[in-house]
Amino acid sequence: MNSSTQNFTSEETWRGGFYEIEFELGVPSEERLALALQTVWSHPSLEGCYLSREQEPHAQVRVNPRQCAIEGHLYGIANLPNSARAACGTSVCRLQDENGALLRDFLAFYLPHGALGRTYPLGGYPFADADQAATWRVPLDEWLVELGRYLYERVPFRLALLGFEVDFPNVSADFVQRNGIPAERFDGYRWQARDQLEWHPPTNWNLVRFPGEDTPTGQSSTP
Repeated sequence: MNSSTQNFTSEETWRGGFYEIEFELGVPSEERLALALQTVWSHPSLEGCYLSREQEPHAQVRVNPRQCAIEGHLYGIANLPNSARAACGTSVCRLQDENGALLRDFLAFYLPHGALGRTYPLGGYPFADADQAATWRVPLDEWLVELGRYLYERVPFRLALLGFEVDFPNVSADFVQRNGIPAERFDGYRWQARDQLEWHPPTNWNLVRFPGEDTPTGQSSTP
């Protein structure tokens, strides 16, 4: 058993934030949310899912994600593109208005930085070492882009953002529809256009954002 699996329950594994792909699934639907969770966890590179990060996966009973759509977090192991294994998880967010009415469903698949740091040279990312990020972000992004394609074939979505603790809900599919893909972007955009998915990688590796910081917008790139 490798070190990433042995340290599944360590607090260090889950510290430092999350690198993720988050999907805006659209108007609330428990059925679609359940299908999206089931689809993500059925990807061949993932092992899971489990209800707790307080026990090693081998000590838990695997659960059916369709029956856990509103549990919040589910956990498992990802087989990464560099052949390493790392703890991973999914989380569900159901955006509400001020009266508690449901507005949109979001689903995130994430890799905690503590786990990623054992398999990739993160350095001080995202607060430092942005110049080294391409060495690990590009292959990791390609893997997550493929995960997005896998989900889209079964559960179509308009927008997914990819990066470090991405900018949902400040960015939305409606925002992109009105304004286009930002010319400068900290996150990668998986965008539905002309009934197909486009991939717009990040243009700024300096991923530290500050509250209220404006991001210029521009035209969407070609597929």
